[in-house]
Amino acid sequence: SRAYKRDITPLSDADATAAIMALEPKNYTHKKQGSQHVGFIAEDVPDLLATDDRKGLSPMDIVAALTKVVQRQEEQINRLLGGQK
Repeated sequence: SRAYKRDITPLSDADATAAIMALEPKNYTHKKQGSQHVGFIAEDVPDLLATDDRKGLSPMDIVAALTKVVQRQEEQINRLLGGQK
């Protein structure tokens, strides 16, 4: 909600694209649980997507960046197709 946010600004195409392109998906085994996962290493993700302590990342931040990148790609595709869908 806007009621709980301040300093609201658009995410730039360049920042979103750079963050998504810098992600390096990994396969890993969780040390405590022993379970295998696919994901990211928090210390390796771009600052835009990392928590302040670099121990985690926000899935919603990734979704927001991905949304921006997909929107831009759709615009580019539509321009290349001459506005056709």
